[in-house]
Amino acid sequence: ENVTLTVASPADVTAIAEAAQRGGATAEIHLRIDTGMTRGGIDPQNAPAVARQIRQTQHVKLTGLSTHFAAADEASDAAKTFTRMQLKRFGKAVEACGGRAGVTLNVANSAATIDLPEAHLDMVRPGISLYGYQPSDHVRVRLPLCPSLRLSGRLIWVRDVPAGESCGYGMTFTFNRPGRAGLVPIGYGDGYFRCLSNKATMRIRGRDVPVRGRISMDQTIVDLTSLPEAQLGDEVEIISPDPAAPHGVENLARLAGTIPYEVTCSLGRGPRTRRTLVD
Repeated sequence: ENVTLTVASPADVTAIAEAAQRGGATAEIHLRIDTGMTRGGIDPQNAPAVARQIRQTQHVKLTGLSTHFAAADEASDAAKTFTRMQLKRFGKAVEACGGRAGVTLNVANSAATIDLPEAHLDMVRPGISLYGYQPSDHVRVRLPLCPSLRLSGRLIWVRDVPAGESCGYGMTFTFNRPGRAGLVPIGYGDGYFRCLSNKATMRIRGRDVPVRGRISMDQTIVDLTSLPEAQLGDEVEIISPDPAAPHGVENLARLAGTIPYEVTCSLGRGPRTRRTLVD
């Protein structure tokens, strides 16, 4: 109820119309036009025919036209030129579909919402920025966003380690002096990337401690040598809401060679991660 659906083919229109008829309703539809992303959407040349189909079909109503940008989050002149070309293609397709009267035009993702005001049109579709994260390192304008995610756990094991002892699968880290190791119950099975092994940090008692050895499926080793006061049961901040922190989402994404979206979307794949809303 009160859901607007996106379509990208004549078959989509037919299926939605049949479902709406069974439910005794009229479904609102936005037609997505592919202007260069090549990831779903109707070809601009075929968009007018599908728009006519929607307008001539009972139980559906065309209320919007949209597209999606391929490179709005890139700073290069070539990327901006391509994005504006997509916008121009979209404008031509809108006219071919009967103009903007009676439809809501929407094309701007987070990056375009922030960085490309001419793409705001009638409505914007921000995604990652709603959660307080920059769409990329490359947008020319950076809003003072407030990240929404903090991930924490507890130290479930602490022990002294003699010099020369290695840790984790493959023995990829060796303590070159007597130290302490701790265990945090999170791993790649929970969405904490294995490629962060020997790269990431976590925070305990206000101090940053390095991840040591390979991250396991459900456990990660941290080096407590510089934090002798750490104890079993201490809270561990695994991911910080502070974008400047080395274990903030954006910095973890850089270490992993990916984007903040993948970090946030990967978390909580299993039942061990609980979500709590904090004011």
